Amino acid sequence: NLQDWKFIVVRDETLKNELVAAAKGQRFVGEAPVVIVCCGVGTEYIMTCGQHSYPINVAIAMENMALTAHELGLGTCWMGAFYEDQVKRILEIPDRNVRVVGLLTLGHPAATAPEKRRKLPDEIISWEKW
Repeated sequence: NLQDWKFIVVRDETLKNELVAAAKGQRFVGEAPVVIVCCGVGTEYIMTCGQHSYPINVAIAMENMALTAHELGLGTCWMGAFYEDQVKRILEIPDRNVRVVGLLTLGHPAATAPEKRRKLPDEIISWEKW
């Protein structure tokens, strides 16, 4: 229960447009009513399993936001295609001990997304051993 995260809710049009360039020119970042910049803080903690906790904890929080948004009829896009140094500069995020894990756009969907092919269960599940 480290809660090793901080979320920056960006609604300002100028800032969102600056984030478009940091997100590799993906225009929908600037078109979304809200962009949530999801950061990990206290990035030095490593769990017993050998993994840093912050990216996992932030990803879990982001997915919970996405699921809640869907429940409310909103659309999201979980993004990892961005230049962290640019996002940090634009939003004045400290360089030390803070990492930008993802961007989450939030708004009313313009259209229903086509269904994507999902792997079959036996492609991703093993029983008892690998």
